[in-house]
Amino acid sequence: MSTDTHRPATTLRALRTAAALVDRELARVLEPHGLTAAQYAVLQAMDEVRAPTGAIACSELGRRLTGVAPDVTRLLDRLQSGGLVARERDVKDRRVVYTRITPDGRSALQRARPDVERAETELLAALSTNAQRSLADLLLALHSATPTH
Repeated sequence: MSTDTHRPATTLRALRTAAALVDRELARVLEPHGLTAAQYAVLQAMDEVRAPTGAIACSELGRRLTGVAPDVTRLLDRLQSGGLVARERDVKDRRVVYTRITPDGRSALQRARPDVERAETELLAALSTNAQRSLADLLLALHSATPTH
């Protein structure tokens, strides 16, 4: 292996290239469902909420969504206008807005999920299960070590 592959720029270029490939493939499979990858990620995160009300504060949703946090309000606006999420202000603190996935949002997520899972499987097919675990561990370590701004 050449020493060029050990340069940070080479590693980061490979990471960006892989991320762009994933983004393109997810965009392709989600387009027929009328969703973007960011909208799908929001619906998926909201579907995982186990609070009694099924609602999550927008600030918490932003923390769970790496990469799309600055656009959460606009994403939620589009999802709400499509009837996929509902928002309401906290009765005790009007600054806090809670969002929950609607039945239509859950249906949209369930319709898209098999296509997304198939695409994810195909994207990682060249890697063994152990290599996939190692990649996930490395990416999580990088994420954990990166200061948030």
